[in-house]
Amino acid sequence: MEYADNIRISDSEREQVVNELGRHLTAGRLTIDEFDQRVAQAYRSVTQVQVRQVLRDLPAAPAPAPREIRSRQPGRLRLPSHQRIEWLAWLAAGSLNIAIWGIISLATGVMIYFWPVWVIGPWGLVLLSRTLLGREGTYSKVTGTVRCNNRLSAAAHN
Repeated sequence: MEYADNIRISDSEREQVVNELGRHLTAGRLTIDEFDQRVAQAYRSVTQVQVRQVLRDLPAAPAPAPREIRSRQPGRLRLPSHQRIEWLAWLAAGSLNIAIWGIISLATGVMIYFWPVWVIGPWGLVLLSRTLLGREGTYSKVTGTVRCNNRLSAAAHN
């Protein structure tokens, strides 16, 4: 069965592996660095053997439950993993800026101008609008263009 292992994989199969890696990242089985390395390795994979190496030490995904048995809490927003990471980065950067502002204010004995608002505010508004509107861009490896909500952007990435 050596031939079966050397079968080439498609872009959609690579995307399935990347989605699986995202599930393992959110489950806490991978660090962000490991996730980045494995995603890069998945995109470089050409055959089934190579792409399987990316998932070699991770448990197999459980079979999805039938639709009628699945239960979801109504009204609960489920963010994609990349948006959760973006929100965590925003929270960490904002907290760090507020901590620096607080330390400086305590050290000088005067409440200085609240400059962290210029870091937290615009970034938070962009994230909030992207989250609520569902606006996401994708990059096409073939054409080198960015697609946002089915419209091609004029900016090409090299």
